[in-house]
Amino acid sequence: MEKTKGIVVFQGQDISKIKQEDGSIIKGRVSGKFRQQVLQPSDYPVVGDEVLGYLADENQMIIEAITPRKSFLQRKVAGNRQDEQGIAANVSTVFITTSANQDFNLSRLERFTTIVWDSGATPVLVLTKTDLVSESELEVLVKELETYFYGISVCVTNCFTPVNEDLKSYLKKGDIIAFIGSSGVGKSTLLNQLLEDDIQATKEIREDDARGKHTTTSRHLFTLPNGAMVIDTPGMREIGLGTMSSMAFDHQYQVIYDLAKSCRFSDCRHQSEPGCQVKEAIETGNLAEHVFKSYLKMERELAFLKAKEERKNRKTR
Repeated sequence: MEKTKGIVVFQGQDISKIKQEDGSIIKGRVSGKFRQQVLQPSDYPVVGDEVLGYLADENQMIIEAITPRKSFLQRKVAGNRQDEQGIAANVSTVFITTSANQDFNLSRLERFTTIVWDSGATPVLVLTKTDLVSESELEVLVKELETYFYGISVCVTNCFTPVNEDLKSYLKKGDIIAFIGSSGVGKSTLLNQLLEDDIQATKEIREDDARGKHTTTSRHLFTLPNGAMVIDTPGMREIGLGTMSSMAFDHQYQVIYDLAKSCRFSDCRHQSEPGCQVKEAIETGNLAEHVFKSYLKMERELAFLKAKEERKNRKTR
């Protein structure tokens, strides 16, 4: 049988579509041997994966293997289970989208950035629907994002103005970029602007809560005119961190860890200890107090993750 390879450009439940090297799109399904070797749900192909296999016929590829992933964006499945749900693979940059209305939620964005750091990709915050606020209100929102998410780029956009050049700078030929965010924050609208076509359906904002109606129900990979590839994903509200690595938190709070290195005591809790550089940074305005409070709230989850990783490491020795 003829061997072939391609990239997963669509994935929804048990259905996938593969883009071959010649640009043609065919259906894809995993082989029986592949299913037997799978250890967890996240081992199955997701959008962005490069897959190897053979052609069962001219319209279908049997997937036998996935090439090593450069990055893997995932989240915990809903409920109490600890399984990972794959979102996208081989992504270099993730646009975390939030709209400039009631959907704006720093705690939720914090969880989005954590799963992006964990994936191996780079997060970029994209504030959409900026036409809904005044210029002064927009300045406050951007400043809040830049302060809360130290070191993460912030881009602004709306459907009435050209796409921000800063945002376009991440769209390089051959790179894969993913959009994540809550339902109806404008991911599909922004994608249509980048594609210069109304590929993804969009809906008007609901009057009762100012949120856009959810439109994307499966994951798609699209190729932009310049050769960059973008993945649109369904909206997410529940972002469990049970499957994340502790290193993802290290990225999120690097500014606090850097300050803590200069504390007088190596075991400083940053509460009332003398010589605490974290508390001093808060008092002088060099560290936002709400960032530190968020760090304290997440410490319990971080301790849980580190304990789980230690148990796993002991079992594999």
